[in-house]
Amino acid sequence: MDIAFFKKLKLPQFSLRSLTPKPSRVIGIDIGIHSTKVVQLKYDRGRAILETYGELLNSGYLKSTETTGSGFLRYRDNDIATILKDIMREANVSVSDAVISIPASSSFITTIYFPRVSKKEINQAVPYEARKYIPIPISETVLDWDIIEENESDMIEVLLVAVPKEILQKFKRVAGLAGINPLALEVETLSLVRSLVGQDPLPTAIINLGYLSTTLALVDKGRLRVSHNFGRGSHEFTRVLERGLNISQERAEAIKKEVGLSEKAEEREISSVIIPLLETLITEAERLISVYNRKASRKIQKINLTGGGSHLKGLIEYTAAKFGLEVTRGDPFSRIVTPAFLQPMLREIGPNLSVAVGLALHEITIR
Repeated sequence: MDIAFFKKLKLPQFSLRSLTPKPSRVIGIDIGIHSTKVVQLKYDRGRAILETYGELLNSGYLKSTETTGSGFLRYRDNDIATILKDIMREANVSVSDAVISIPASSSFITTIYFPRVSKKEINQAVPYEARKYIPIPISETVLDWDIIEENESDMIEVLLVAVPKEILQKFKRVAGLAGINPLALEVETLSLVRSLVGQDPLPTAIINLGYLSTTLALVDKGRLRVSHNFGRGSHEFTRVLERGLNISQERAEAIKKEVGLSEKAEEREISSVIIPLLETLITEAERLISVYNRKASRKIQKINLTGGGSHLKGLIEYTAAKFGLEVTRGDPFSRIVTPAFLQPMLREIGPNLSVAVGLALHEITIR
């Protein structure tokens, strides 16, 4: 199994994967706290073709927890494996080769700088320099890094990724129980860049509004430059609507999509409940983008909203007004061959599947 997190132009000479053919079909598996998503793609004559997809809510599955661990780690391996078995059966998945996402909240991504020395010297120095930035012992993590193209300063920028070994071991155990062959593990932020930005050279901000957390990814020339996680997600909007309007969770979820940030006089009570939370989130994203723009030679020019929370009605218009930039909703299927009759539905559900699509594209675009 490949545990390198970045796209490599060459495989290490000692890698057994270099001796094996590229699979013609791959599934991307995105296991979230709220739901699990799967996308199966077929590779044919240089094209990625959608074969099947599915999403399964985790409620009813993730009930038992281990005595230790937090987040994804606290759920029992067998329960997670059951989710995978069920979604693969329901979606009619026909292969076991998979690329699986690592939650952004379970990884550490940061930028470090080195003086202008050789790449060999940087590669030797990164594991030692990483100790200053990673909050857990380096011996308990798997590290990878990407040397970003040199800028005009005297420093070289390196994007560092670290994932706790216990996370990787958990995924390997779960995959084994579910009968899945994990070709690779990848931090979900990198999957989002692949599916939503691809080779687009424009500096882009991806805002992934998840269920419990939000990720901001700043991308330039198709490469991740900055990644930051916020400890709040779309579920908070649901909860404040439940409390503020004294309604059920199901009704609150529907109101987010049907009314959302409406400015109609009769609906302003609803938007007034959501906007304070949203304002806090957007303000923090604005701050980070401003910091990046002051340092970068190329400023962010557009914003891509994705994740289940991006279905909040009026969010695109609200975000565009705040940033003064072009804002779009993520469409991970835009570069994939899909049946014409499914395209309207895929555009609607695309934000939910952005990570899973990027994962499935990993084996098609990585070599």
